[in-house]
Amino acid sequence: MWSSIHRALREFKNLSKDHPPDRMKGIFILKQNRRLIIDIITLLIILVIGLGISNLLTKSFRQESSPSNTQNATPTTTNEIEQEVDEPEETIYIYDSEQYVDSIVNDLASSEEEIHFSPKVAFIIDDLGYETEIAIKMMVLDFPLTLSILPFLKYSEYIAEEGKKNNREIMLHLPMEANNSSTDPGPGAIKSYMSEEEIRQTVRGSIFNFPYVIGVNNHMGSKITEDREIMKIILEEIRRYDLFFIDSITTRNSIAYQVAQEMGVKTAVRTVFLDNESDMEYIKGQMLEVQEVALKDGEAIAIGHSRINTFYVLKRMIPELIKAGIEIVPVSELVK
Repeated sequence: MWSSIHRALREFKNLSKDHPPDRMKGIFILKQNRRLIIDIITLLIILVIGLGISNLLTKSFRQESSPSNTQNATPTTTNEIEQEVDEPEETIYIYDSEQYVDSIVNDLASSEEEIHFSPKVAFIIDDLGYETEIAIKMMVLDFPLTLSILPFLKYSEYIAEEGKKNNREIMLHLPMEANNSSTDPGPGAIKSYMSEEEIRQTVRGSIFNFPYVIGVNNHMGSKITEDREIMKIILEEIRRYDLFFIDSITTRNSIAYQVAQEMGVKTAVRTVFLDNESDMEYIKGQMLEVQEVALKDGEAIAIGHSRINTFYVLKRMIPELIKAGIEIVPVSELVK
């Protein structure tokens, strides 16, 4: 463009020299060469507009990259502030256009993830294996429920099979000794007086008592889950078969979750017990607590039991949780 302007000016100057400075002739020459003049003026206008746009874009990019305009910018140190003050105002920032576009796309993707984020809740139904009527009602509800089945009961295997047909996750509800020694955890229980080999054989026998087991949680077990050495033995067997472990937290002094983390076993903890009381109003209140925790912390694990009132409350209130923006997921999605 510059070469065109110089050439046009040189031709105009030569034309002026070739003709006498007569007024009428000058007008004639201008008329003859008006196309040349128009071209020169057009080029100059384009040059001015181009420089203006370039300056505006440079200023805009510099403002966008300024730490004072970025809410999440990392706080600057004293040295960094001094460097920014000493920086000449005339500094022109040069941006790689491809990198700039990539950063915008990444920001948009991040925003989209935030928009689509939703709290997650998993429901576990414990104590399955004694009966089938309520168990079947639970497993055909129209949202994910994880079935935790006690071993060596009349309907343990049947419920596992039916649960698998209904695309339910199957867990072993492993009986463990409670601090109250008069309480019977049921067949297949881990007892504190057992030898290491007896504990291992009992855990294995329970895992293989019915099919499709992908995880384990404790049934009772307030005494066992406070015992680090016994929990290490149990968790070694759980890890051997690539299962996860949910600490039901039947005692505030449980160290089961902590030990599982230390051993690299995928694990999580129970957040809310739904039905320590069978009263429907109580269960509704517990469901509201599940919703509150999920919305606050982003996730929650609720444990209920094979009881008719629990079934009715779940059927009625889980759709309300979904309307509140909570996603109901299998418990395997919440173990880490």
